Amino acid sequence: MLERILPRTIDNTYRGHKLAIWLLVPIILIKTAIGVTSMFIGQLTAQGAHKIPLGAFPPEAAQLLVLVLARSGLSTLVLTLFCVLVLIRYRAMISAAYVLLLLEHTGRAILVLRESAITGASRATVVGLVLLFLTVVGFFASLHGGADGAKPNTVYPEQKAGA
Repeated sequence: MLERILPRTIDNTYRGHKLAIWLLVPIILIKTAIGVTSMFIGQLTAQGAHKIPLGAFPPEAAQLLVLVLARSGLSTLVLTLFCVLVLIRYRAMISAAYVLLLLEHTGRAILVLRESAITGASRATVVGLVLLFLTVVGFFASLHGGADGAKPNTVYPEQKAGA
């Protein structure tokens, strides 16, 4: 299992189940949308998705909350760009990408529990839990052999002898 998460060579050879690749695509798309909206329309995101009553705060505090949300969006975009790079060029690292996504989603889920106590359940909570579920399924799929039953030591045709 550790060999799948931290492979000896980082190349484009993927040995996990194809479901993990297909689940990574919608995760990337949703997280990209979350990051972009948090960065560029943070005020609407705060009020709509997170149910934060910005009007109840002094203007400076509301601006600060929107800035914190934008910084979070930037972090989300950086992680998403890493996942795109893994998906396109370094597929051997798909399990490692899922580990990073799991760490982020688990941390966010813990923070959402605190947020929900203050603001109540929001759309962001539901989306976060769906993403956490997809990430868990994708992670376990990435650890198991391919749909064709490929073993980790299988030599694929695209691998050259001596490479």
